[in-house]
Amino acid sequence: MARAIILGMAGVILLAVSAGKGSAAWSQEELAGRVKVMSPSTGAKVELVKADGRDIFGVVVNYQGRPLPPERSMVLSLEPPSSRRVFSAFILPHDPHWTDPLWTDSLLGLNPKTQFALWQGPDGNWGALVSLVGGGLVTTLESSGLKILAVSETRDAKFAPGKVPVFVIGFGDNPYRLIREVYAFGFQLMKSADPEHVVGNLRKDKPFPEIFRYLGFCSWNTYYQKVDESKILASGKSFKNQGVPVRWILIDDRWMAVVKTVAVNEKSRTRSLTGFDADPLKFPQGLAHTTKILKQEYGFSQVGVWLTFQGYWNGVALNSELGRDYKDSLMPITDLVGIPDPRSSAGAKFWDGWFKFLSEAGMDFVKVDNQSDLAGYVHGAMPSAWAMAQAQKNLQPATEKYFRNNLIDCMEMNVDTIYQWEKTNLGRASTDFHPEKYRDPRRHQVKSVMNALWLSNILYPDYDMWMTHDNHADYHAVARAISRGPVYITDKPGRTEMKYLRPLVYEDGEIIFADEPGLPAVESILENPYESGKPLTAFARSGDGGILAGWNVDKKYRPVKTAFWPGEVEGLRGERFAVYDYFQGTVKAMDREQKFPVQFHPWEVRLFIIAPIKNGFAPIGLSEKFVAPATIRKLKVGEDKALLTLAESGKFAAFIDARPQSVKADGKEMFPASASYANGLLQVDLPRSSKPVELEIVFQKRYEK
Repeated sequence: MARAIILGMAGVILLAVSAGKGSAAWSQEELAGRVKVMSPSTGAKVELVKADGRDIFGVVVNYQGRPLPPERSMVLSLEPPSSRRVFSAFILPHDPHWTDPLWTDSLLGLNPKTQFALWQGPDGNWGALVSLVGGGLVTTLESSGLKILAVSETRDAKFAPGKVPVFVIGFGDNPYRLIREVYAFGFQLMKSADPEHVVGNLRKDKPFPEIFRYLGFCSWNTYYQKVDESKILASGKSFKNQGVPVRWILIDDRWMAVVKTVAVNEKSRTRSLTGFDADPLKFPQGLAHTTKILKQEYGFSQVGVWLTFQGYWNGVALNSELGRDYKDSLMPITDLVGIPDPRSSAGAKFWDGWFKFLSEAGMDFVKVDNQSDLAGYVHGAMPSAWAMAQAQKNLQPATEKYFRNNLIDCMEMNVDTIYQWEKTNLGRASTDFHPEKYRDPRRHQVKSVMNALWLSNILYPDYDMWMTHDNHADYHAVARAISRGPVYITDKPGRTEMKYLRPLVYEDGEIIFADEPGLPAVESILENPYESGKPLTAFARSGDGGILAGWNVDKKYRPVKTAFWPGEVEGLRGERFAVYDYFQGTVKAMDREQKFPVQFHPWEVRLFIIAPIKNGFAPIGLSEKFVAPATIRKLKVGEDKALLTLAESGKFAAFIDARPQSVKADGKEMFPASASYANGLLQVDLPRSSKPVELEIVFQKRYEK
């Protein structure tokens, strides 16, 4: 049983009690004394719920009263705990679809629209705070004076809420475990309070969409809004001729039939959708013709299209044939423009019709953009949180029915959006990639890696497309290696640099994934890597081993340095490890907590592969691959012999305490003719092939004293 407290304006009421395990950083009674209702002045009572056996608390408001103001409808204050350093993520005010990282010395430095905060207290323990959605309200956090404010909004002046989950706060000694438990409890709390209007699930409860296990291409930075059939086919032909193993193609913005209308909401965008098929001037024979050529002539497995949550940036043109055909499933925003109706299930008809058409035209997936902007279209018509829940319930069944949940969610990092994905499981983790001459690629990696710290609890983070022929492509390549998300390029025809793709994929284009999304290493969580003199660092698990990566993102282009250690990879088991420097091609044996210094020149990226040593042996895997441990499909290490199956053939590396006696590949002796050993590093040069290979490595038996 949970322990719950209700506090109102008159005091604290203890509802139910059960003994929790362990000692809490805060008692439930102490939290009750730190939370106050600022507004409304009457009708709101705060219920505090403690997670069973954990130092995690949820705050829920029970409201009875008149409709509330649409903005700052309900405001709670929290007297924060002590903190010596804080990382938080807040919605960008100038581009309100994304969160940005912020590092401060205190919880009193939170920006408006904060959705997540993590801190370390003076005692070294960690705390986490996340805002919630439910009961028709969307909550974000901000600092004000000596308090943190939880600001909940209905965005509908006619609405009076009932039970509203507001935030979860928790404490623990491991930041990664704490974040997972806080989000798990938050989802439990939201669904308990508002089961009809909070429909999302955690990432761990949803499968990864299958199509995105392979290398892809997106047309956006290649062609922008000038995309057409001839350009798409030129890219397809180029990849085939160059031997680039791209398996899917995404046709991005401006493929569809649109007409100019008066701008409704999104800046000055004035085009609205008029039909399900492509613009006839750009795709004269329709999408089906383009798809057929891409698949049959150029060998692509899947093709998808981009669209927005409203149909197009400015919705659907009501006076078009499409608008008339789907009149009953569109919500009019003006006399000329409507959107798929989020007020009821009527909007589902629009998505079912469009996705059925796209599927019959050969499409296999979609990217849905501009999701978090729904509130701007329905403002005042209904609570925006409920609109989002219904809009997702309308969209996602069609996605499952026609595309088996192969969907990229985008412009979606607001909590009212990300908490509503029941089955889709892939979303952008940062603002758009821009070629280096326009934007700084350092910031793209920082935002992606730091947002993954919290966002990866809800979905697989998508670091966006990138160009292999852009400056500092190695920055993007290493980041995507640890992301556990999709890898897709936006290269111009004939310009793909395979040296940046080969470390990421197998010969057939399958991505070499880590087991879980990469996360910022503990030393990077609370340090601003633009200014700290330290690199941005991250880890990812892979089987029994892992990856440590780092980027110099110093804003003044200075050299930076840090120290890595094998145990920095969370969950790694063992006491002795081989540490393989990917770019230097060297290996050394280290104890779990043994630190080694690493320096970074300006713009330098580093990557280390960590493998546990057993009986004096540790396989690195295919050493040309960033996530080398994942290339080992089977492994058996005995006292004097190791048997391995590699996913495909290529350059193999392993650590061995002593010179090996024999190295066989598929029964053929490779040592010393095609293999070398020096300074603990065994390297075997296997001819590159997509076929698996069996290795047998015999080494000296170790005798323990």
